[in-house]
Amino acid sequence: MEFEIIWIVFEGRTIAVSSTDEAWSFLSVWPGGLYPEMAHRAGVTLTRAEAGTGTVAEARKAFLEFCMDAGILAAID
Repeated sequence: MEFEIIWIVFEGRTIAVSSTDEAWSFLSVWPGGLYPEMAHRAGVTLTRAEAGTGTVAEARKAFLEFCMDAGILAAID
């Protein structure tokens, strides 16, 4: 499911995340010891959005909050 792009910087690369699938792909490679609570919350909301018990907007918001806490949100002009 698509949502408005979230730009992140990870391992020296700028990455555009624009769907729940891409957010899951990113979380699957995220080092488990860093910000686990926010990563878990993002995963839960992604699961809910895919199951239809939550919204894509909620999933995007949780993923965005995880990116902000992890300090990987990119400043794109």
